[in-house]
Amino acid sequence: MNALRNYFYPVRLARYQGAARFPQYFRHTIKGDRESTIQFENYFRANSVSLEPWFEVVFWKMFSQSRVANEQTDRIIQQLTSPALMNPSQLVDYAGRFTRSESMTDFDLFRKQFKYRSNVIATVATFPAFLDPKNFPMVDTRVAKWVNNQYKVQNYHDLKGPQLIPSVFDNNSASTVLTMADFDFYLHWIHWTRHMAKKLIVLTGFPWRARDVEMAVFTAWGDRGCSHPAMKLNAI
Repeated sequence: MNALRNYFYPVRLARYQGAARFPQYFRHTIKGDRESTIQFENYFRANSVSLEPWFEVVFWKMFSQSRVANEQTDRIIQQLTSPALMNPSQLVDYAGRFTRSESMTDFDLFRKQFKYRSNVIATVATFPAFLDPKNFPMVDTRVAKWVNNQYKVQNYHDLKGPQLIPSVFDNNSASTVLTMADFDFYLHWIHWTRHMAKKLIVLTGFPWRARDVEMAVFTAWGDRGCSHPAMKLNAI
């Protein structure tokens, strides 16, 4: 609960350098706590039939990486609009196929709609979490570092529950991003966060979602420049 209360990811969408091209969008300022983040999730789901909110989520996701956020958002917009506009209903459909099946094949089909030249997964994995935060967490290298550091002790305390596995990505590898090689890690992470959310609801009486468990882990690992993990999460 302490980790979740301290979750903080503030974003000003208006800082996107291409915002003027989308006069009805890129207006939100997300204060960064759980409530304001949920409001942004709700906004996306209510407006996902338009393509622009997908662009907004990409910039939101990349916002903390100030050196590349604009460039990466421009790239995704280009990939989704050229040579023809991607149908956002088709994106929702492909995302739904994955959230129903949880198969690597369906995730990769969804990922391929974004026309990445590499097999990266983190930005694409943001959308199942926005569309169904109760059952799907986000995933990124910060989460991966926490799992790689903590999975043994977490698993030991709940041997009958879903087990975390380490990612292919780690601090000592040549990889700096999560890729399709980490799909099994991602799937185990999904199942673990769901299981943990159910346990935490019983223990705390608070309406935990898989996304909330991920927020707590994100907070617990800590930002760049601090000792990791910055906050201990007791295994339960």
